[in-house]
Amino acid sequence: MASAMHPRARGAHGHLMRWTAAGAIAVAAIAIAIAIARAPTAATATPHLTLAAEAVATQGPLEFTEVALSQQDVRMSLRVATSGAWTAAGVVANELCVTLVHGAPALARGRICLTRRDGRAGLSYAPLNEDGTARTPRRLAASVTRPTPNAFEATFLPAAASLSVGPYAWFASSAWTDPVTCPNTCKDRFPEDGVVDASMALLGVTPCFGAAARDPAQPCENPDLALSVQPSVARSQDRNESFCDKRERKGLLSICSFGAPPDDAADTFALLGDSHASGLKPALEVLTLARRWRGRSMIRAACPPTQAVGPILPTPLRSRQCRGFNRQALAWLDRHREVNTVFLAAHVTAMVRRAPGKTMDETRQLGYRDEIRALLRSTDRVVVIRDPPYSSLGQLGCVATALSNGQAPGIACALSRRAAVQPDPLVLAAESLRSPRVRVIDLTQHYCDEFSCFPVIGGALVQRDKTHLTSTFSATLGPYILRALGD
Repeated sequence: MASAMHPRARGAHGHLMRWTAAGAIAVAAIAIAIAIARAPTAATATPHLTLAAEAVATQGPLEFTEVALSQQDVRMSLRVATSGAWTAAGVVANELCVTLVHGAPALARGRICLTRRDGRAGLSYAPLNEDGTARTPRRLAASVTRPTPNAFEATFLPAAASLSVGPYAWFASSAWTDPVTCPNTCKDRFPEDGVVDASMALLGVTPCFGAAARDPAQPCENPDLALSVQPSVARSQDRNESFCDKRERKGLLSICSFGAPPDDAADTFALLGDSHASGLKPALEVLTLARRWRGRSMIRAACPPTQAVGPILPTPLRSRQCRGFNRQALAWLDRHREVNTVFLAAHVTAMVRRAPGKTMDETRQLGYRDEIRALLRSTDRVVVIRDPPYSSLGQLGCVATALSNGQAPGIACALSRRAAVQPDPLVLAAESLRSPRVRVIDLTQHYCDEFSCFPVIGGALVQRDKTHLTSTFSATLGPYILRALGD
């Protein structure tokens, strides 16, 4: 990611501070927007945002030494460092916040504040009225870490903070009391007299990264990525935070809600299926930003979304639970008619008990066809996403070896397309229905050419094992799912 580091001029507090801002890179229009400071606007000139007159020259514990807000793939990354150490409990009694300015007209529309959740540091988000006063705060689903006693780092989905693609701006503010130096509350603000301009893109990535490198509509090549692999083989099992702002547990279901908040969502979709469906969640997070959608995911490992009588899992208990999960998922969707689109995905070799007189492939297709028909009784549209090609058990080792030998791993470790791409019974079932309310999205062209499938594409590691996508590559598929949806 590109970033800019600028010294902060000495101000009323008499100490040197610095700020960091990073831009975002669009897939459709590859351009880096590096944030710069500008003059104050009416949107930020509200009384509760001004510095306190009683600010003193001594450094306080919550005076800023660094503030950085940037986009990393579909996520936002926030880092704040201050002059002194603090605890989450202590900050709750004071203030450490970032205010977001966006929309037309550009107004201060929300505040992200550090808070305490379950005894640890967390984030809250409060929408702002036009006069700058805050409405009721809510939990902001985020991953928060404390690298040092005077700093925190957090990631969250931009749609959860009501951000959308396009320009926005931000500034940070803090307030604290100290019985000796600040008995009447001291405040700090960064930047002191304005805001930091930035721009939100569908993805914050380098040009031609990931699936964009195989975009048939706009061929793209970045030589700088030829010997790059993200995530590294050593970190290939790392997964993105799920960013559930609400997790509802009902029987065998665990429903993760993410993306745009309920009062700001333009529409709602659900993601249903096994762990292969779960791997597509980072891609669908792009939709929450692009369309201001709210997502609900209902995932059960190794459990295909089928009405077949007997999905076969490793144990009889798990097989029974899979059948129960599928029944309960349909019942939940029937009660939640705000869900207008259901995304389905499943492992191509998921096993079911064969129906009398039918082959395994025929039984699979019948089960999926009945599932899609059942879903259409409670939702407007079903979108089936084709399962990605198979990798191989030795693929990660091959990538590591190729890198150590100075070879481009995508080419050196490519697999035969004939072996990697297998028929997908869920796709065949969806196509057989010939319904305008059922859509199939096939992204194979982003993994493979006519003859080969590649383990590294545009510098992104495609799979973390034989069949599961990395979160990094999955996110880069988001713009192409958006393109395929069209509407």
